[in-house]
Amino acid sequence: MAPAVVLFAVAGCSGTTGGQAVPASQAGQWSSSAPVGGVAGQLPGPGVPKVQNPIDTTKASQDPCGVLTADQIKGFIGGLVTPKSDRGPAGPECAWFGGYEYEHASIGVIINGVSKRGLTSVYANKGKLLKFFQPFAPAEGYPLVVDDFGEKRTFGKCNGSLGVRDDQTIEIFVEQPDSRKEKKDPCVSLHDVAVAIIGNIRGGQ
Repeated sequence: MAPAVVLFAVAGCSGTTGGQAVPASQAGQWSSSAPVGGVAGQLPGPGVPKVQNPIDTTKASQDPCGVLTADQIKGFIGGLVTPKSDRGPAGPECAWFGGYEYEHASIGVIINGVSKRGLTSVYANKGKLLKFFQPFAPAEGYPLVVDDFGEKRTFGKCNGSLGVRDDQTIEIFVEQPDSRKEKKDPCVSLHDVAVAIIGNIRGGQ
């Protein structure tokens, strides 16, 4: 199984294609132009939800593993897992791997430091790089999109882009524990993770 940091290493979105890892070499290949009918440089672009209360992500960028607490990870994955942090092509990232002990559950986050157009870049890739694209319920008022490079989401997994400012997103990847894959939509779990991240970042400001 490829490391999750490889799965996450795409500026603007984390994802898989047909269950395969996305090469890190694809980082930064997002379309950065405004959607048709938009004005170059306009944020957010037409049809893109505005982030009403922008979040300062400076601290999160310095410590991406700090966006979730140990207790929260235990609740999501099923046990205490040592985080693995890195500075990938898309920005500071952290991954928690449950491995065999916790039924292969995993969570990954990237504090996107490449795309400076936030969800506008994500929306610009709808139907292009992102074959699967679905606006999801906001997380504590912050817009969330679940997306994937394939036309269908990989079973038991969900990728999402959380708008924290008009010019920045936090990318999230969730893989359910094996025993939960048919019982709970992984994107509902991703939403729960997004809510936790928002609460932790805002609480630390």
